[in-house]
Amino acid sequence: MGTNYYGRIIPTRERKEEIKKAVDNDDFREIEHLVHITYGNPEYDYESGTFVGGEIHLGKRSGGWKFLWNPNWYKEIKGHTEWEEFPGGRSGHWVEDGFDVIKFYDLTKESIKSFIDRDDVEIYDEYGDKQDKEEFFNMALNWGYDKDDEGWDGDTYEKWEKEQNPNRRTFSHYNEYCKFIESCGFKVSEYGSDFYSDGLRFATCTDFS
Repeated sequence: MGTNYYGRIIPTRERKEEIKKAVDNDDFREIEHLVHITYGNPEYDYESGTFVGGEIHLGKRSGGWKFLWNPNWYKEIKGHTEWEEFPGGRSGHWVEDGFDVIKFYDLTKESIKSFIDRDDVEIYDEYGDKQDKEEFFNMALNWGYDKDDEGWDGDTYEKWEKEQNPNRRTFSHYNEYCKFIESCGFKVSEYGSDFYSDGLRFATCTDFS
């Protein structure tokens, strides 16, 4: 049993007026579009070079485990098309030139705290209850810790399970996102289930609940 937490970016007065105008005009397509980019899950808008969507999954607390932050880092491939001429035409193929990291925050306590403390961000749990920002952040930093235990992470849990059952078969969670995170300089856990940055435990995906 666990609880997820979300940062909701409150829309500007101008955006609210846009939505009201679309509703007054019964402009269904515009209503759908504006609601999606204002209140939906985040996605990168290449035209503006920013994220759109107003509800950002921050992470999850689970009994006995350290708080699991959502990294909310996304990979934007850069590249160009190389063309080859031939009689009567030409053909092209895509060549990658590396990537940019699109993100809401750096994977540090300071950066996440700065995002949470933004005037236009409010914190809610999955049940719709608004959270005090300071209380939420302190809870997340200390969740799973007590005087005798630091709480589980992927590796410590698997180690404990193997001690209980030496014949236990462990499955790797290593995936493409793990490769991305490692290319950014982070060390993923042995079984690919999480990683650490600035003492915080992060998931090796951006879509979990």
